[in-house]
Amino acid sequence: MAQYLKDDVQESITSAALTIFARKGYESATMAEIARAAGVSTGNIYRYFANKDALFYGIVDDGFARAFTILLRRRVKALDGVEDARALPPTAAYHLISEEFLRFCIENRLRVVILLGRAGGSRYERFSEDTAERLIALAIEHFRNLDPCLSVTDAMRFNLDQIYQGFIRTMVNALARFEDETAIREAVHGYSKYHLAGLRSFFV
Repeated sequence: MAQYLKDDVQESITSAALTIFARKGYESATMAEIARAAGVSTGNIYRYFANKDALFYGIVDDGFARAFTILLRRRVKALDGVEDARALPPTAAYHLISEEFLRFCIENRLRVVILLGRAGGSRYERFSEDTAERLIALAIEHFRNLDPCLSVTDAMRFNLDQIYQGFIRTMVNALARFEDETAIREAVHGYSKYHLAGLRSFFV
């Protein structure tokens, strides 16, 4: 019974921390308010986690960040050689991998919100910017494979940065705003259609 209680308390702390970090961000969240949300004393929370860093990185760790990056890259690379994703059948690899990526984001909704939008002050502070840069590089690689003569100017890179920062922001806002899976899917699918059509017209 004692071990069960210990696990139960730790789970309450972790759940509360997820909510607080996702709402306020790493820098603004305090151990005191996490303890209040978990229904434990501030002193008791330190029996489970040495400090805020230990709690934060226990929730969002390098393995999670790496899994997110790998899935996102697989989603983009599934479009290699494809001129228009909208013409792909539902069974195409791109749609299957997109579903896997979206499922991962839904199942880890608050962790993704934290990683992409609430990690200021942590070692993941630049994760969203780094993700945008990776997506820009992959987009340029994709369209250069379709058109080897493609020339990318500084102005184009600037616009691509705005496009992908907007894509990441929208993903964070959708996951933060909606808890219902259907609503998340509707928001993400709707924006993805707009994003893919706009990206193709940008390069073509």
